[in-house]
Amino acid sequence: MRIKLRWPQLPLSEVRRVFSHFGHHLKPHRGKLATGGVCLLGTALIELARPWPLKIVFDYILLPKHNPTGGHFLSFLNDWTPMAVLGLATGAILVIAALAGLFSYAQNIILTSVGHQVVGAIRLQLFSHIQRLPQSYHDQRETGDLMVRMTGDLSLVKDLMVSTLLNLGSRIFILIGMLGAMAWMDPSLTLVALAVIPALLLVNTRFSGRIKQASRRQRKKEGVLATSIHESFSGIGLIKVFAQERHQEKQFGKSVSRDVRAGMETTRLEAAFSRTVDIITSLGTCGVLWFGVRRVLNHDLSPGDLLIFISYMRIVYKPLRDMANLSTKTSKAVVSGQRIIEVLETDAPIEDDPSAVSAEGIVGDIRFDNLTFTYRPGHPVLHSITCGIPAGRTTAIIGPSGAGKSTIAKMLLRLYEPTEGRILIDGRDIREYRTRSLRKRITSLTQDITMFHTSVRENIGFGKPQAGFDEIVSAARKVGADEFIQQLPNGYDTVLGEGGLTVSGGQRQRLAFARAALRDSPIMIFDEPATGLDAAAERESKDALAALREGRTLIIVTHRLNFLELADHVILIDHGRIVEEGSPQELTARPGPLQDYVHQWFEEVGAGRLSGPAE
Repeated sequence: MRIKLRWPQLPLSEVRRVFSHFGHHLKPHRGKLATGGVCLLGTALIELARPWPLKIVFDYILLPKHNPTGGHFLSFLNDWTPMAVLGLATGAILVIAALAGLFSYAQNIILTSVGHQVVGAIRLQLFSHIQRLPQSYHDQRETGDLMVRMTGDLSLVKDLMVSTLLNLGSRIFILIGMLGAMAWMDPSLTLVALAVIPALLLVNTRFSGRIKQASRRQRKKEGVLATSIHESFSGIGLIKVFAQERHQEKQFGKSVSRDVRAGMETTRLEAAFSRTVDIITSLGTCGVLWFGVRRVLNHDLSPGDLLIFISYMRIVYKPLRDMANLSTKTSKAVVSGQRIIEVLETDAPIEDDPSAVSAEGIVGDIRFDNLTFTYRPGHPVLHSITCGIPAGRTTAIIGPSGAGKSTIAKMLLRLYEPTEGRILIDGRDIREYRTRSLRKRITSLTQDITMFHTSVRENIGFGKPQAGFDEIVSAARKVGADEFIQQLPNGYDTVLGEGGLTVSGGQRQRLAFARAALRDSPIMIFDEPATGLDAAAERESKDALAALREGRTLIIVTHRLNFLELADHVILIDHGRIVEEGSPQELTARPGPLQDYVHQWFEEVGAGRLSGPAE
């Protein structure tokens, strides 16, 4: 049987890939890294000098009859008194300790500082990229997994880029220095000390690949666990309402158990690897001790020389052991780096054409031309949609849940791109506008209102951060939100709870309307504006929409008919197709799909079977 030995088994091509993506973040810190490298070399030199004071004590004080009498660079100590030699040895120990502490302190401060700055720069790069990825990417990703990539995975990548390779260089330098000193002192004992290296090579070969695979599984389980935590905390209200705390605890317990098993698998492999290396290096120590003592008894070696030799050998084995561990640490860091790179190499966000123009000054005349869209190939959500939304008017896009209404609204913002056909605003394909400019001129409020854990003022001003306080108050008054805001404990400076849960659903709705009013964009889209509201809050929402409709293109996406009276234009959609289009007065006055939908709606209202939220 032939066994291929590799030492150390470093995934060099994958390490190069990590550095090709993130190496530019190290360039601003080249001076600090060079200083850190000097400190590492200084530490290595101190390690070479550390055993020598003990040799002096053994050979020139405790066992002077074994000390070298001539030809040795320390033979001048034969003329010193024992107390003088002891003073030299103790002084040397203090100097070595002070220098070692200085180098270690400087090294830790420098590398930690660079590490924090590098991980911060990579985290910002990753965060910026994730924000710009298409909506379809976020629809398919688990939030918890992305959080793990931005935290734990980044820390491992930071260790690889900042400290691991510098430490590797230091270990190699120490290894070369120690082996050179050992060979100078006693070549035969050096060969005995190095006899265990083939066994170390074999152990590394057997363990490194298994640890890498276990680490990959562990990171995946950690992402699943983080997702479970995020979902549970986000839906804590629903969990309590349905009294499902015990069920969630059981489900979370299963996720924790899977994560623990994955972590223990990695830990067991790493522990087995470390213990095996320790046993092998101990065999080398035993061999050197056996032959070294015999050489001391034969007066071929002084006790102090044997002491230094064993100290050096232990120091040599430490870099060998560290280099063996380095392959496993590097493999784990590479796995984390690959997970981050996977996100960064995901299809770029919607790119603007170089000839794209600003959307400033658009009026809001919208046209859908043979628009078809599919989330998955072969399963179209919209089928050849052709219709118009007149500028400066209020249009209601009505239809049952799952009809494709919300998808149309998202496509106006270029959150999704058409599979076929096009969307025109003021006669120009929206792909000819710069995306950022277009989105600044379209305000969209979804049925899931997002409020941040910050002040009311900042929540209203989210879409227009440069707005002054007077503008924010004016926007709130316009939609009837100022009165209840003034009654909050700190008025506009009141900090909302996470998700805005410290105010009612109707109040969150009006804050969202105030946010929209502040932007004052020519096109506004309100997706299911009455979701979850009681009759009084719904009337307030209707009044707020009425206040916002003047002078702009207002689109109300809904499966309810409560807002039909506000509409100048109606588009009825079902199963992704336009069923009917026109003014609400004309369509409800004659037999047809909208009239049938109205009759069905009132029957459901009378029976108490209102449809649920829109798609």
